[in-house]
Amino acid sequence: MHAGLVANGDFEATPSNGFPNEAIVEGPSEVPNWKSNGTVELVESGQKQGGMILIVPQGRHAVRLGNDAEISQEVTVEKGSIYSVTFCAARTCAQLESINVSVPPASQTVDLQTLYNVQGWNPYAVSFNADEDTFRLVFKNPGMEDDPTCGPIIDNIAIKKLFTPKTPKGIILCKSYIKKQFCYPMIIMSALSC
Repeated sequence: MHAGLVANGDFEATPSNGFPNEAIVEGPSEVPNWKSNGTVELVESGQKQGGMILIVPQGRHAVRLGNDAEISQEVTVEKGSIYSVTFCAARTCAQLESINVSVPPASQTVDLQTLYNVQGWNPYAVSFNADEDTFRLVFKNPGMEDDPTCGPIIDNIAIKKLFTPKTPKGIILCKSYIKKQFCYPMIIMSALSC
């Protein structure tokens, strides 16, 4: 597996039935390279939803996950390595929206934040240890909203193998909750987050 988008991670590959207006997918595998379950909608940049115009961060298409809907894909990796999955996500409604990212048996639910900029998209990353040579990457909307047009929109799904740096001479390996954090003796260090 090379670093970069997973197969059709940008959702720009043309489905067998093309990119029709309001391309709501109810069947299994209408989004190329992805299996879907529930209401999965291919959205196009500039598409209107109520009084709002949807913006896609890169390219022209992204995927919206309806109530309890999911998309998944089998990915080949190097067993025993650590990987990072990155993606962009945005909310479509004012209420709390979340997305569950899983590499079974591990999973992480991410509450989507409101980003006040032109696009309204946030980048996210999750990491995992590859216990097998292949894994099933799953993105699921765990919510059940009253408004069926609500649900997270995702785009630009990518994966990258992470390399653990070698310990340079004269540096002590900290025994902290952060895996392989390097600390200099007698210096207090803190973790930064963005």
